[in-house]
Amino acid sequence: MQKFDIAIPPNDLNLLQSVLDAWCTQQRILRKDATAEAKILINEYKRGIRSQIALIDALINSTTH
Repeated sequence: MQKFDIAIPPNDLNLLQSVLDAWCTQQRILRKDATAEAKILINEYKRGIRSQIALIDALINSTTH
């Protein structure tokens, strides 16, 4: 089965950006250097995750495993 990319509606894009911005601020990294984290957020979004807390948890889990 082939997996296609999905379009991200503006409200959801704002959610992903705010989570990434908060993560970058907390971790003291530049947003432009957070490509791995952005990929994690997009992958979680594609899996159906739409909760800010769940997205943050995914980032936390990616750095602890």
